Amino acid sequence: MTHTRFTVLDDTQRHPDLAKWISQILRQVAPTVNEITGLPLPAEARFRLLTPRAWRQALRQNHHRMFARDIADLDLTPEEISSVRIGLKIAAFPPVLVWPLVPAATQEAADAQWETVIAPKALRHCGVLADEPSLHQVVAHELVHQMQAEAQSGTVWDSFFPHKRGLLVPPRSMSTVLEGHATWADQQVTTQLLGMPADHHQAPKSWRYRLHNRDIIRRLGPSREAYEQGSRLIAQTVAELGTTLVNQIWKDLTLLPTEEEITDPAAWIYRIERGHARA
Repeated sequence: MTHTRFTVLDDTQRHPDLAKWISQILRQVAPTVNEITGLPLPAEARFRLLTPRAWRQALRQNHHRMFARDIADLDLTPEEISSVRIGLKIAAFPPVLVWPLVPAATQEAADAQWETVIAPKALRHCGVLADEPSLHQVVAHELVHQMQAEAQSGTVWDSFFPHKRGLLVPPRSMSTVLEGHATWADQQVTTQLLGMPADHHQAPKSWRYRLHNRDIIRRLGPSREAYEQGSRLIAQTVAELGTTLVNQIWKDLTLLPTEEEITDPAAWIYRIERGHARA
């Protein structure tokens, strides 16, 4: 395992104990995450504690950086640019509704460093602060996302025009792989470290969480079914191929599963094996 700097920043200036706790958990789970996934740890794993307003602003700023990168990198028409600008205005509304439901989010920051942003109030609403295994699960899950980004080696997955970047599968397939892989890993990690898989969805929720957790709001993000289905897909594929072959997906976009392969792991496994044999 390479040396990794673990950084936990408390921008709220109100949660030093939580920052220290997350830092301790990061150091505890990192070697196991590395072992289970077969992915290298980044040079720095950064977590940042924010107020709910700052958390929402961080997500908006990330979307605008994505858009600016798309404009710089891709040959976009005026109509495509206008469409995204309208979408960004609409996208500013959902975080106001969903923030109490989201314990953490991992994204690329303004300095190009990947980081996990957390609103401590959201952890409380999700029941994570009162359940130590759940906090281990969340930290491990988001660390996997940072390792996925590191493994992509400059390949851009976050884009408003994924098809123009060679991402030809639908967004659902990408989400299923990213979240399924992280979910599979966090279950393996918490089982190994704590004796059983953690599930923060089972932690007692606040009244505000229950108020926001309506069908129409839940549809604004990946469904829990996508996490579970993706986890089963990754688990079966790793069991048959091992992590080395599965980890090819981070560098070879053509290996991402199609809609059909998500529900037919054997077909995806066959395609990965065939691609490896040709290589």
